[in-house]
Order: sequence, then structure tokens, then C-alpha cells
Amino acid sequence: MSAGGDGGDEQAVPAILFDGRSARRHEIAIGRDAGDLLIVHETGAIERIALAALERQGSGPWGDRLVRPDQPGWRLDIPGGLPTALAAALPAPHRYGRWIDRMGLGRAAVAFAAISAALVGVVLTAPQWLGPLVPLPVERRIGEALVGDLASATCHTPAGDAALAKLMASVDLPGQAPVRAQVLKVGMINAAALPGNRVVLFSGLFDEMKDPDAVAGVVAHELGHARKRHVMQALLRELGLSVVLAGTSGAVPVQLAKVTGLRYSREAEGEADAFARDRLSAAAISPAATGAFFAKAAKEEPAGPWMVMLASHPASADRAKAFGGAVDRSRRYRPALSPAEWQALSRMCDEDKRVRPLLDF
Repeated sequence: MSAGGDGGDEQAVPAILFDGRSARRHEIAIGRDAGDLLIVHETGAIERIALAALERQGSGPWGDRLVRPDQPGWRLDIPGGLPTALAAALPAPHRYGRWIDRMGLGRAAVAFAAISAALVGVVLTAPQWLGPLVPLPVERRIGEALVGDLASATCHTPAGDAALAKLMASVDLPGQAPVRAQVLKVGMINAAALPGNRVVLFSGLFDEMKDPDAVAGVVAHELGHARKRHVMQALLRELGLSVVLAGTSGAVPVQLAKVTGLRYSREAEGEADAFARDRLSAAAISPAATGAFFAKAAKEEPAGPWMVMLASHPASADRAKAFGGAVDRSRRYRPALSPAEWQALSRMCDEDKRVRPLLDF
């Protein structure tokens, strides 16, 4: 057989055709006529297929193989290999994929790296911009789902509740939605902001802190996290959106440990400390006691119960310097609480006989 036209005369080449409609193999001959592939069937019938409709699928024991993307299962095997002229007339083979072949491997790799970097950037920064967008009522429901109301472990006495309310009001921003504060019967030196404008103080904090001014500084710091909407940012970053939306596992101590153990960014910690110093100043409470607290913590930081509270915070020595440096020697400060109020607050968990310790925390 020979085929004329723009492609010139070419000898027929034996090939094997699978038409995709049955498993039968058809022994045929092929040639080229201009932009068409000619297929001569065993019956003598000639079929034309546009070369542009074919793709080269590589070589193997079957020889060279052509396929038709528009007809699944259709393939043409040429045991002796594609004739040079026919190979030159076919579309270039896809080595990596259509769009990669069009761009080139180098450019495609650069584009893929840029897209990957952008996606990573979105994932890493999403909590920072998504957290503050969560409405407070939604955040409150998330907090309740994660840790519950903690009522059984919350200490109450009339005098203690009044002292806590006074302390919160003195260091919080005026005219804002109230922040709910609780003292939990947990023997750890810790305090934390919870989702939905909540702050918890652990009773172990009062065993270590002997000055209400220092407690005021710690409370103001946690208020800073609440007011700056740092809590949802940290939840989304550390626990992930799926965990946050899934809510509680039923084990309150485990869930509370997850939330109170959140690590804020250094920027967020700096903002919360700055908020605390501003609020102490507005309340005419000296930051000296808070600075002394952090100075003591700096000496014991490498080990011991301090690590629970301080592991996610900046160096205590730096914080001690910042709070100590905020003291205005020319100013007259007042105590955060009176001696009677301080005693009522610090001994609240000892005097409340109905409260149950939060075990296994």
C-alpha cells in the first residue's frame, strides 16, 4: 500500500488495532495521507483518522502505541515502531501532563512552588485573621462545648465573689461586654482566658501569690487575651477548625487542659502584657508586684510547677523588667484589694465546702 498527498508516498506498516468495543485484535496496515492516518482493515475498508485526534502513549514490548482520548479503550500498536515521517506528523507526546507540557517543566515547577507557598501562607495566617471575625456569641458556645460551665469546681463565697468582681472591674476596659471570671479548685499556679470572654484563676495561684496587686497583673494579662480576641486565634491554630467545631470529648479536665495550655504567639503575649500594664496604670495599681512575681518566676523557670504557667510565655526575666520599668515613682498607687477583700478572695476555695476539686487535670 502507498499513500500520497502532502505527506508523500509511504509504505504501509503492519499494526494491531483494538477498537475499544470488543477484546478482539484486528491485524491492519497503516499509512499517512496529509493530516490523516489511514487504516486499512482486513476487509480492505480504509478508515481515516485525523492525526490531531491521536496521542502517543509511549513504547513497550508491543512497539509504539497510539491512543484516542475521545474513545476509551481504543489503541493502536505498531510492533515495528512508528515510521519517522508519521512520528513527526503526530502531536508531541505528553511527558508530564497537558498544562505542564505547554508551560515547560521548569516554569510549571516554579508556578507549583508559588501556589504551594501561597496556600501554606493562607493556612498559617488564617487563625490570625479568622479568629477575630468569630462573633462573641458563637465563641461563647464553642467555649461551653469545649470545657462546659465548670460549676462543680468553681469556688463561691459572698465576700470572695464580691472581691473578684471588684478586681475584674478595676482592671478591665469600661463599657465593654462583661468578662466572666471564675476561681477553680485546681492546685496549679495558673490562670487562663477561655473562649467567649471567660477568665479562670486556679486556686493554686493564691498559694503562691501573696499580693493582690500581682494577681491583678495576671488577671489583666488574661483580660488582654480575651479583649484582643487572641483565644480563638490560638484555638484555631493549635486545635484546628475541625476540633474546635467538634466540641467536647466529654472529659472536662482533658478539654480544660487543652484550652488552658494554648500557646499564644509572641506578638499576642506582648499585646496582653501591654494591655495589663495600661490597665494597671488606669486603675492606679502598681505594676511592681507583678514585676516581682515574674522576677521570682525567672529564678525557678527551668523546672517545677512554674513550667505549667510559663511554658507558652516570653522569658519571665524580660517580663519582670517590663513591669518593673512601668512603675512611676512619682505616682501614688492604691492596693488592688483591701486586706479583708484579699483574704476573702484568696481563701474562697478553702471556705466553700460544697466545691469539688477538678481531679486529673
